[in-house]
Amino acid sequence: MRIGYNTWSMATVPYTTFIPRLSDIGFTAVAISVVPGYTIGGRYVPNAADQERLAREDRARIKQAFEERGLELPSVIGNQSLVEDDPERNAAAMQRLRDSIDLCVELTPRGQGVPTLNTGVAGRTGDLEAKRQIILDRLGELARYAQTRGVTLCIEPHVGGAIDTPERAEYIVGAVNNPALRLDFDVSHFEVVGVATEHSVTRLAPLARAAEIKDQRFRYCADGDQAPEGWLVPGNGVGRATAPDGRPVEFQFLLAGEGTFDLPRYLRLMRAHGFGAPIAFEVSVQCQARPDYDALEAAQGIYRWMAEGWRQAGIPTE
Repeated sequence: MRIGYNTWSMATVPYTTFIPRLSDIGFTAVAISVVPGYTIGGRYVPNAADQERLAREDRARIKQAFEERGLELPSVIGNQSLVEDDPERNAAAMQRLRDSIDLCVELTPRGQGVPTLNTGVAGRTGDLEAKRQIILDRLGELARYAQTRGVTLCIEPHVGGAIDTPERAEYIVGAVNNPALRLDFDVSHFEVVGVATEHSVTRLAPLARAAEIKDQRFRYCADGDQAPEGWLVPGNGVGRATAPDGRPVEFQFLLAGEGTFDLPRYLRLMRAHGFGAPIAFEVSVQCQARPDYDALEAAQGIYRWMAEGWRQAGIPTE
């Protein structure tokens, strides 16, 4: 089970920098985000690795760099909304995801399996029920295309999104009923609403072909109350959501070692449920909003935290 990194975490760093630097730090798997850009701290930030900015020569260089350094490419991240009401916006999102599926094939390093194409569904809690057939039709279409290209399309459940509970995640995989559609399981989206790690891993790891982690913490709160002094990390974004029992929660996605996530326990659970693909750390845009956030510097601390977690869990890193 390789120690991985997701370049969602470094919007402005070009691949010519992040591939050698992440490899030198110690990561042996790198998932590449090719989305157009990110909203960070209320500001739009273009993605240096936007797939539309990657010419054929860039794609060949990425593939070669992974091969030369023995890096695994587990996933390409292409997040697009699948709940658009506007036909033109939906057509653009669907075409971009088809292009991202093609990119997975183009970037596959020699001797490796084709990377998964990961995307969220977007939307809000309740949209799966309100737009059920629309979502199923769009996912079904994309899964069929992915299957023709030998790619697995992985859907990421997301706190506050249309697919935000283990039950909704299980439903979407079963309803589409295509082996080319599986989950991108980021346990943090369940941790921050109080879903026990054992519960989410037991139910979703068997359906996952990709996985990310963060560090995080949450608290149950009443409307209008203030976090205890010192509880919030200054400059870091803050989210609010609703726990499965209906209680409101406040949470922060954090950098490695800043929160309450029990990484060794999670790793042992993932292995026990048959997951052996790389697990990548993803730095949330909440963290990237910090004025002093330095992606490459943070990556060094992330790797040390992950390596120690793997050691404590007794998990081989290859």
